[in-house]
Amino acid sequence: MKNIKGKIFILGTSIITGFLIINSINLSDVSNGIQSLNAIDYKNAIEERNQLYKDIEDIKSQNIDYRYQISKYDSDDPLKSEKLIEDMKNQLVNYSELSGTSAVKGPGLIIKMQDEEIDRVWDTQAEIARKMIHEDDMALVINDIRSAGAEAISINNHRILTNTNVSCYWAYIGFEDESSVFAPFYISVIGNPEEMKAILLSENSVIQRLKARKIKVEIEVKDEVIIPITKQNTEPQFMQRYDEK
Repeated sequence: MKNIKGKIFILGTSIITGFLIINSINLSDVSNGIQSLNAIDYKNAIEERNQLYKDIEDIKSQNIDYRYQISKYDSDDPLKSEKLIEDMKNQLVNYSELSGTSAVKGPGLIIKMQDEEIDRVWDTQAEIARKMIHEDDMALVINDIRSAGAEAISINNHRILTNTNVSCYWAYIGFEDESSVFAPFYISVIGNPEEMKAILLSENSVIQRLKARKIKVEIEVKDEVIIPITKQNTEPQFMQRYDEK
């Protein structure tokens, strides 16, 4: 009987000791490893997660497209080989059109710009400067035309590329190849005619500001505009292809 009572006493003592040990453990050490998020952090985390999901879906979609493209050519079939060559030729034509190394045509606009008539007897230097089209004016007009959706541009049959610069020489506009054109300036543009015209004539546009200075600007919608090959050297001197690894 005494042995039973002793065992019960030892068991009870062990239970009480274990209970005290458990309660003495600092649970804050465990919680310190978990970082709590406030409302803003939680929102940002959700947005980042959703963006990652979207990126993954985009990559999956691209892979499907790439596999489909490869499947069209991955064969010993002569017809598929001819198709590959034809597609490569078409791609080269597209690059040539965009780089200006081939003439292009399409619907668009013809924009005529001309200085206001200058009275060299009575006009002050400030008035003469106001009445003339300068390089800054032309650069801003070209920038507006690009923003309006132009696919190809030329000034008096001089093809304008992304790196074409213009300079002002009194009544002339000069280009990087030392050629020049004089007023009136005819800017040929290929693109959606109505959309481009609406944007170029919108309130506070560059053309509207030029008109406020009495610069003569006329815009004509054309079913077909022809833009010649560039005279500019398109060979890069410093730029090299970089394939990201």
